[in-house]
Amino acid sequence: MNSMKDLDISKQLAKLMRNQNLSQSALSRATNVPQPTINRILSGVTREPRRDSVVRLAAFFKVTPESLYDAPGKKSSKNLIEDLFGRIATLNEADRNALFDKVSKELK
Repeated sequence: MNSMKDLDISKQLAKLMRNQNLSQSALSRATNVPQPTINRILSGVTREPRRDSVVRLAAFFKVTPESLYDAPGKKSSKNLIEDLFGRIATLNEADRNALFDKVSKELK
């Protein structure tokens, strides 16, 4: 992993903890991730947390493990595509067809 992503997991985790007013100890007790591990992630010392730790942290916050690596305030391409797909799926058939026609014409 590159250092930019490493910084992002520490920022994302800190943001999630701040939003829920959680201490490192409380998060450790709730997730069974050792408190020193949480501290090392937050401080950027642990650059590649073990997958099981990331999965437990993500599950606690009800987010995807991958989203912990997203820059705060930014959506990953995957998240943007999933969001767009979800919006398209809510359109009725006529609106969906109109959208696809427009996209088809724009991409020619």
